[in-house]
Amino acid sequence: MAKITVMVYTTLRQRLGISKLGLEGATAREIVDGLCAYKKPDVEKLILDTEGHVRQHFVLTLNSEILDNKKIGRIPVKDGDILHVFPPVSGG
Repeated sequence: MAKITVMVYTTLRQRLGISKLGLEGATAREIVDGLCAYKKPDVEKLILDTEGHVRQHFVLTLNSEILDNKKIGRIPVKDGDILHVFPPVSGG
């Protein structure tokens, strides 16, 4: 299992009360699941849809590469990676 840093922004950072979190996992999906478990069920309901998939309006990047939310279970992570979780942006 890889040790990576998860960076969260804006409304998600406010809900969690932190801006970064160290998690372990083998895939990006395992890391997202760890993030959801951090403050379950609040964060889980915010990030995941009713089928357990990452909501499409969230943008995930792994070391600056944008990820396809539907394929995160097949994206391996390695020690030192940084997963950025950007919640939807709103406003005018």
